Amino acid sequence: MLLRLFTCLFLLLATAAPTVPAGAVEDAAATRGSVTGLPLPRFVSVKAGTANLRAGPGQKYPVRWVYQRRHLPVLIIGEHDNWREIRDPWGDEGWLHAGLLSGRRTAMVREDLIAVRDQAADAGAVVMYLERRVIVTVESCQDAWCRINVDGRAGWLPVAGLFGAE
Repeated sequence: MLLRLFTCLFLLLATAAPTVPAGAVEDAAATRGSVTGLPLPRFVSVKAGTANLRAGPGQKYPVRWVYQRRHLPVLIIGEHDNWREIRDPWGDEGWLHAGLLSGRRTAMVREDLIAVRDQAADAGAVVMYLERRVIVTVESCQDAWCRINVDGRAGWLPVAGLFGAE
């Protein structure tokens, strides 16, 4: 079941997900995208089953990566016309066409065998464990916890254990 969640071409090369600097997303109100007027940086997800990450904002730029994982969380850090400059869970940056992105809130698990709990507390009962790189849907976040859903099963994870929920 979990193996089908690992279909990015570059997953074999990745070893760890870097963190977004503390406060980077919270300070987003200070910076707005020049095209959309939405806060920067902001998390979105890859909508397309195949998406070319390019070296610049246009089809004339070379392809750096080919993502083959729908719902992969990415951080938008810049905008130019119909292109969005993004940072992926491994810290790589490049440009994706806006049509390849979705506002669907997803996150990627950063740790091996992280406990998903039945409440937003360390004392909550464990409902399942998730492996690193599993993609989850983020339903909501409060304090240092996010309610997540994966394959129809829900629970709570600490924000620090996720890329895409900061």
